[in-house]
Amino acid sequence: MMQTKKAEKAYTCFLCKRTIEKGEQVARKSMTLGHAGTWGHGKDCQCCGGVMPAWAYADPIRITKPLCDTCAN
Repeated sequence: MMQTKKAEKAYTCFLCKRTIEKGEQVARKSMTLGHAGTWGHGKDCQCCGGVMPAWAYADPIRITKPLCDTCAN
């Protein structure tokens, strides 16, 4: 069960694409982009022709996406 709070503006749920209106319960899902696990292999792997860009291995980025109350629970 994820912690939720009242939405301060309208959002679109990341999973089910439902519109979350202002005042409804919303949760935030944090995701990591650009680490080796995202691509499924290390930066020196040549199995796919070395298509993983250098920034994806060196600088992981954290983002958050909104989830509706139903998807959060």
